[in-house]
Amino acid sequence: MDIQLSLTLYDYSLGDSFPDIELACMETVQRAFHFLQQQPMFNWHKSHNFCEARAEAASLLLAAAGIYHAKCWVFGAAFLRKGYVGGLKNNWNYHVSVAVPTVNVNELAWMVLDPAMADEPQALYEWASNITDYPHSYHFVKDPQLYIFPAGSVVHDKWHKRHPRNFRWAMQGLAGVNALTPTGRAQLAFCKRRIDAVTRQFVQVRNIFNIEV
Repeated sequence: MDIQLSLTLYDYSLGDSFPDIELACMETVQRAFHFLQQQPMFNWHKSHNFCEARAEAASLLLAAAGIYHAKCWVFGAAFLRKGYVGGLKNNWNYHVSVAVPTVNVNELAWMVLDPAMADEPQALYEWASNITDYPHSYHFVKDPQLYIFPAGSVVHDKWHKRHPRNFRWAMQGLAGVNALTPTGRAQLAFCKRRIDAVTRQFVQVRNIFNIEV
């Protein structure tokens, strides 16, 4: 008898707790998803996408609209050194997006807003499974103000918190520049106008992003 392996597992050791969750209705979740989907600055069609920059920008938009949310992360098991196998699609080591909590069949459900991977909001497990190329992957939910983990091992408490520096990283990422790499740092001087244009566009969008909760 074949045993069906789960593609993805929830990692409680890396996830955060959320004692004061504010639930949104599905209409709010859908409207937020479609607003993000329609913003060209996110370049959702690009697979190598600086997802942490997209997630941070989306998080800032949701925060401006007063929508409670978190960031959902998924990692290949091999990248977390939890086995020799376990990877994600597009040869990603990890992927991150924002998620809004709601109620589905009388249970809490984190609905992930990730137009790069789907045409509608997805429940957390479904989202993580669809990104997983071969088992296992590990997914979890983190505080939205955590931008990314530092280089090296991924542990629960050591993450870069939201900071003006992270905002610059996010705008640079939306402009296609990863300033955390030597190549990206070298690109900064040549891409300054593009980064400035993306930053202005983002600020304008944030000022008009208003969804009833």
